[in-house]
Amino acid sequence: MSLRELKFSNQIQEEQVKSVYHKNFNYIITERFYFQQQWLFNAYNRFKDFDKYLILMYLLQKTFKAYGDFQIKNTYDEFYSKETFEIQRINVIDLSRDLLISKETARRKILELERDGVIKKDKKRILINRKGQEYQKPKDSIKSMARLMSRFTDFLTKSNLLDKRIEGDILEKKIKENFTQIWTIFFDNQIATIMRWKKFFGDIETWSIWGQCVYNQNLVLNKNFKANISPDLTSDNFLVKLNNEGVQGLNAMTISELSGIPRPTALRKLNYLVKKRLIKKDKKSLYLIFSQPKIDPSVIERDSVLREVRDINKLNEVSFIKMLTKMLNNIVFV
Repeated sequence: MSLRELKFSNQIQEEQVKSVYHKNFNYIITERFYFQQQWLFNAYNRFKDFDKYLILMYLLQKTFKAYGDFQIKNTYDEFYSKETFEIQRINVIDLSRDLLISKETARRKILELERDGVIKKDKKRILINRKGQEYQKPKDSIKSMARLMSRFTDFLTKSNLLDKRIEGDILEKKIKENFTQIWTIFFDNQIATIMRWKKFFGDIETWSIWGQCVYNQNLVLNKNFKANISPDLTSDNFLVKLNNEGVQGLNAMTISELSGIPRPTALRKLNYLVKKRLIKKDKKSLYLIFSQPKIDPSVIERDSVLREVRDINKLNEVSFIKMLTKMLNNIVFV
């Protein structure tokens, strides 16, 4: 195996990525939300059970990290050509703590994964079968990530940090060539992001439902931005603008269809969110985030719920910028 020399002078710095991100926030936030909503839809539809999917994702994350520790890198095709692959022993206590799942639920979900033929115990070894690989095969997510990164390389080019934009199909190929390495970076960010929102909402389904309302209102903001109605959208005023200007809601049926979550479950989650003042239902039975007609930064500071949403959003933004920097330095700035 030939070792590539790492030239630190060629690497882009996190502060540079952060600067470009904030300068082009209006565009990038829509790409981020698009990626996240597509990921949530696909994740839910694998098992109709977010926790079960998350356990499988967590086991893969641990495996990919072990690959990295031993300087093993698999391409997408190499990894998914295996009939089975061995994963680390499952520590239910660690899994329960890291994924905010009770130990009893974790054990039950693991047994269900075994019964479904996703994972298999062979004496002291634990294997993920071909069926489990197909459940976790991130073909659509890689394409969406490549699309997001391609858009970002356009902004890097305009900031004179890159010679030219890199098209999505080229980045998709590069991600697949460095699959276990790049997807370890993705897993680290994605699991942390999910856990922050899960801790706040109580479960991932509720976050997914709320996220559909956020994404929809962001599209309204994006339309206003393009029409020069709301040109000053920034990371700092995003929640205020989302509430005050993203004034177009979704009905329960549309939210159910977009999230993949059955309508009765979606309605139950929506009612919970209304009670928590995280969304409101207008006279047309359309759902929008928050419950106040107008807010400003001072309102957010005084309201503990709004303040926590803002703080989680900021943490996830920092995490996203770190992830993007690492990915760019692995497949673009090399």
